[in-house]
Amino acid sequence: MTLQNLDLMRSRLVLGVMAGIVAVGCNEPVQPGGQETTTVSLSYPASFVAVNDTLRLQATALNSTGQTITPATITFTSSAPAIATVESDGRVVGRAVGEATITASFRAATAQVLIVVDADPCTGTPLNLPVGGVRDFRGARAFTCITLAASVLPSEYLFVVGNARAVQDDTLTFRVGLGTPTAALIANAARRGFEDPRDALERQLLEVPNTVENRLRRFEREQITAALPNVQRNLTGPVAALSLSAAQTAMMAVGDTVNIRVPNLAPNKNICRDFIPIRAVTRVVSTRSVILEDIASPPGKLSTADYQGIAAEFDAVIYPTDTLWFGAPTDINSDQRVSIVYTPEVNKLTPANSSGIVGGFFFGGDLIRRTEYPTTSECRAQTNEQEIFYIIAPDPQGTINGNQRTTAGVRQVTRGTIAHEFQHMINQGVRQYNPLVKAFETPWLNEALSHFAEEVVGRVVRGFSETESLNSAMINPSTTDQNDYTAFFRQNQTRFRFWALRPDTASPTSTRARNELASRGAAWALLRYATDHYSNGNPRSFTRRLAIGPETDITNLVLRSSNRPFDEILGGWLIANYTDNLNIPGLNARYSYLTWDMRDVLSAVNNNTYPLLVSTLPGPFTSQAFSGSGAYYLLRRPAVAAATSFDLRTASGAAMTSPNARVWVVRIN
Repeated sequence: MTLQNLDLMRSRLVLGVMAGIVAVGCNEPVQPGGQETTTVSLSYPASFVAVNDTLRLQATALNSTGQTITPATITFTSSAPAIATVESDGRVVGRAVGEATITASFRAATAQVLIVVDADPCTGTPLNLPVGGVRDFRGARAFTCITLAASVLPSEYLFVVGNARAVQDDTLTFRVGLGTPTAALIANAARRGFEDPRDALERQLLEVPNTVENRLRRFEREQITAALPNVQRNLTGPVAALSLSAAQTAMMAVGDTVNIRVPNLAPNKNICRDFIPIRAVTRVVSTRSVILEDIASPPGKLSTADYQGIAAEFDAVIYPTDTLWFGAPTDINSDQRVSIVYTPEVNKLTPANSSGIVGGFFFGGDLIRRTEYPTTSECRAQTNEQEIFYIIAPDPQGTINGNQRTTAGVRQVTRGTIAHEFQHMINQGVRQYNPLVKAFETPWLNEALSHFAEEVVGRVVRGFSETESLNSAMINPSTTDQNDYTAFFRQNQTRFRFWALRPDTASPTSTRARNELASRGAAWALLRYATDHYSNGNPRSFTRRLAIGPETDITNLVLRSSNRPFDEILGGWLIANYTDNLNIPGLNARYSYLTWDMRDVLSAVNNNTYPLLVSTLPGPFTSQAFSGSGAYYLLRRPAVAAATSFDLRTASGAAMTSPNARVWVVRIN
């Protein structure tokens, strides 16, 4: 790729970002002061309200670059005032059971939301859900009135208590039980948090690489954010000259050698200042990759045929798949390729006697030119000014920390590692050249996208479609050949299993997703669910828009999900984690995964038992929910059951008044 083509790619990227900044509204006219109105952005805490209850909508007029237009008087209208009225300040009042579309307008630009008005649970009759029926409750008044009607048939209900606050690591502590604990119930012992001893080994297997990546991603955000203004200035100015090492790589041929500066990820080292200089020889130059081997690698190196096989899979599968799903990578050194360096410096990151393994990594500092770093940045000396992966080298004799690494094992590790790390490379690249970006993606969503990359690459490798619903037999059909399964699928499901074992102690949106297995697994599952249900039939576009931003965190997910409220996305996901593939009559499809039989695949990694922790009422139980997560409770009633109330309070027994608390009720049978 020439420098001119690189500039053209960047220009197209910027135009694409500007065109897709808000997911709602329509194009329109010129505003006072010469600002062109293109969209109205509409946000709301929920898309439902009870009769006599209220919720507040907020609308903003935005110009073509996503800037807020002021002053701008937004007009609100209701399609059915008898069902729901809306005031000039966006306050919606439920008037009668039904549905009403609320429209926010500024000149000809509009945005809409469908509001569902439910019966007032405190003045209407007790809840009498059909099988498959779902009801949402929020607000202090509603929490005191969650009462199931008397029945003459056996029934089963799921209650999910969640924390819908759209910020990280908020903790909601609560107590739940039944207001009528003397009612006849069907006993079913609750499973509490007793961990299988084998889980300790599984945790270690995954925690070692997670800890290294956590340190790396945190350092990136600190160092590279400071370089963003200089990087983005290059969009309108001349491209900085290539360094000697980058220019060398652009002209590499098999047998050539080049100096590489490996970031130092060892504990107590500065990743940039303490970089490790190596000399590497070119083993393969393919259409999309340059594969290099550290000349200091131990005996037992990969063969030329091995390297050619790695290059072939990268060219034919990983590169095209990741770029389709997340966007075009940068080409800092204009060689149209990504460098893959096999070096024992990566081997040194795995301690002796560890069951875990650091297979490789990408460092975002390599995508920044020396001239773009602040003069005080220590990364000016380290950057290789090119797209580069650092991968573990074979070491069959265990010369490094006593850890034996066979050639077959290294080839296997390479596959999932590069699929995962390539998303990180693309994500940084599309953001750093977006002039609207002020920050890189938060760790939980960045990691969710990279774990998602492992899955979609695995689907291509195995010949599955992007929308096909997969089960354990499909992804792991052979007990003797599990290479594809372990490379692309197993880790996501194992991590998600840890969340399911204790959903009350982890959250997909937590800052702990940097290094906590349960949070990272849940982040992948939440992104998978949102892609299934909110991509409008175009999942690749959905993930590409997440990658490019410029928004981050939950705001990014909500905007890409057609601006649906976070509590709607969260509630659907939490319920789906129980109801998926239970074949409950009448249950809306949004309470399931469309692309996975999640109950089947999680059972397969949990001794054929579905791992989700569900406590059986009457209780009482004292628990907690982190923002973005929840806790599960099951109520089984026999025939001829009296009216039964679900009681949610604070841990001290006071009325639950938190605006972030939610209760979702599902009739299972």
